[in-house]
Order: sequence, then C-alpha cells, then structure tokens
Amino acid sequence: MSTVRRPIVPRPARKREKVLVILQEQCKQCGLCVEFCPKNVLCLDMSKYNRKGYHPVTACDIDACVNCEFCERICPDMAIFLTEREKAREAYEKGTLQEGTLIPEFEQERAKREKEEDE
Repeated sequence: MSTVRRPIVPRPARKREKVLVILQEQCKQCGLCVEFCPKNVLCLDMSKYNRKGYHPVTACDIDACVNCEFCERICPDMAIFLTEREKAREAYEKGTLQEGTLIPEFEQERAKREKEEDE
C-alpha cells in the first residue's frame, strides 16, 4: 500500500448550458419553486402583480443557478422552466416572447450593457 497521494486536480468550472425562463403571468404565487431551490435563486416579486393578482416569482440571484431543474419539476402551473440558451436568445432578440415572460440572465446582461453605456 502506497503512502503517496495523487495530486488533487480541480474540475473546470461548470457552464450553464440552459437558461431559466419564467412565465410570470402563469405564476400563482404558490412558492414551491422558491422553497425547493437549493441555491436560493428564486424569490417572489412583491413589487408587482400579474393579471391573476398574484406576486410572480423572479430570480434574485441568477448567477447562483446550477440548472438543477428542481423549479421546473415542482411548479404545478409550468410557469418556470429551463431551455436551450441559443433558442431563448433568438426569441429574446426577435421580441417573440409571450407577454410577461422573463429570462433573468438576459435581463441582467442588458442592464449591465445599459449601465456601461451610461458611464
């Protein structure tokens, strides 16, 4: 038996291949996705209401998302899901998203660009 240990080689950072999509108009504020998110990515947006009169879910910390898909699996109204980045980017840029659809990662990128342009 050898007493020499092999060196620990860190794995490369995992890249998120999918993006989170939230259909805020379908959300009924049940809070299941918020409760079951292991990284506390999601929260209820208490500053606005959807057409049904509920506070919709939003992403409070999208950078923490690990694409575990718990939110997608637990949502009874199918108001939150993950989809391929390229398809989502295409729909986002064309403006063909349904009203009330939120893609937090793209919104964050847009806010950063606008802030850089203002400076």
